[in-house]
Amino acid sequence: MYCDLNIPCSSNPDRASVDRIKLILSRVTQFQECTVALNYTMQGKMPLKSEKYNFDKSLLNSPFPLTVLSRVTIETDELLQPDTVAQLRENFDLIAIKTTDFGVFQQACTSVAIDIISFHFTERLPFEIKAADINKALKRHVYFELSYANAIRDAQARTYTIGVAKQLFEFTHGNNCIITSGAEIVSEIRNPADVFYFAKSLGLPNDKAKFTVEKNCEQLIHLVKNK
Repeated sequence: MYCDLNIPCSSNPDRASVDRIKLILSRVTQFQECTVALNYTMQGKMPLKSEKYNFDKSLLNSPFPLTVLSRVTIETDELLQPDTVAQLRENFDLIAIKTTDFGVFQQACTSVAIDIISFHFTERLPFEIKAADINKALKRHVYFELSYANAIRDAQARTYTIGVAKQLFEFTHGNNCIITSGAEIVSEIRNPADVFYFAKSLGLPNDKAKFTVEKNCEQLIHLVKNK
């Protein structure tokens, strides 16, 4: 099963936004059976899931089954409070965090009950990724995300993405790493083979490269469902 656990969406989508999501979902389901996560961004105020995305999936004319999960990504440089995460857990299947603060990154690795650690790839990471923090996160079954859409849009972002990816793969050997699109338009979606070769180009062997969009994602989903 192919997975893309980062399809950005809005809490208050207009018709064009819903149509954009439909196009993206139609595209990803042309490859094989697929699980996606509609990703809401939280910047201060807690987002609400939109009922407008609950459209009839048969409208996508997909030859393969599609499962749609909900995800929230907390963008913050302030330490998280446990009750905030608990409230989000009641409403979203997956909880991710994205930060430029080293203390928040360490908290995500060591204590707070999130599922995914993501990164800002539009700028240089302002802190050093340390093996000790990564190992603590791996023991807690936290996953690390690389999104490729920014690398498609901008050459500088591509450089930052590759730099972070190589550090992560050095410390994790590909374990608990997932690759997502972060696609805002349908033309940014890449097929599973392209993502596989992208992961290989960053130094992962064949099996670990394939796991970034299949097995690792499936394991993450299984863990979340059993929390």
